[in-house]
Amino acid sequence: MEGGKSMIHISLPDGSKLEIAPGASLAEVAEAIGPGLAKAAVCAHVDGTLRDLRERVNEDATVTFFTRGSQEALSVLRHTTTHIMAQAVKRLFPEAQLGIGPAIEDGFYYDFGVEEPFTPEQLASIEDEMRRIIASAYPIERLEVSKAEAEKILSDNNELLKLELLADLEDEMITMFKQGEFIDLCRGPHLKNTGEVKKDAFKLLSVAGAYWRGDESRPMLQRIYGTAWESKKDLASYLERLEQIEARDHRKLIKQLDLVSFHEEAGAGLAYWHPKGGRMRVIIEDYWRKLHYQG
Repeated sequence: MEGGKSMIHISLPDGSKLEIAPGASLAEVAEAIGPGLAKAAVCAHVDGTLRDLRERVNEDATVTFFTRGSQEALSVLRHTTTHIMAQAVKRLFPEAQLGIGPAIEDGFYYDFGVEEPFTPEQLASIEDEMRRIIASAYPIERLEVSKAEAEKILSDNNELLKLELLADLEDEMITMFKQGEFIDLCRGPHLKNTGEVKKDAFKLLSVAGAYWRGDESRPMLQRIYGTAWESKKDLASYLERLEQIEARDHRKLIKQLDLVSFHEEAGAGLAYWHPKGGRMRVIIEDYWRKLHYQG
């Protein structure tokens, strides 16, 4: 017994168990295992759910920690980069409304309510501001507040879209994350500070329109897509892969090789085969017939 409370048991991947006081944060659990893990850990699975290291454990659980180099840690890095981008956008475009901003495969995005689409020049300015935020190494705070407190924070910031999301939550306590002057409604997990994202290992890629909450009757937001990696080398490799994929895009190849064209007046999706394309089609069909007859 400690402080009148029974110790809780943490089951670890190697089969061992750790006794710790209830209410300990996952960072404190990592510290109890060893200072090396405490320094290297980025996030953890608690009974299979990805959690922020600042979250507390109040009952017996199975815990697995993830360090840099894992897919889980990379996802957390990208999620934090999303918040850095949102903070940069709010600095440059104070009237922008915050939508949602998750990590996705190979990157992240954030939706913003703005009057006009972002231009390439504006994306470059946002990237520059992101680097300033990274250089500031703002500590990232995890806040647990009541729904009423969260509503006041979002109302004071005039975040109308976030207020709509908050209204849909049934939780009594709401999780928010704060870095510098920026605060967002978010479950996490996140890195310890903004400086853990490398200034030369992220890039904003494109902008697309996205209806708020996927509803065509709702406002069209501007979605900024980006990518973030552990190193400049990893980023360069990914961008090279994107270039190779684009170079092999059949929509580009059919134009470059003069194979086929499409004309709206003839009907959507109806192909006009050019001589080269027609010949290629015949070769492919002849090959298919040969295989078919052999079968």
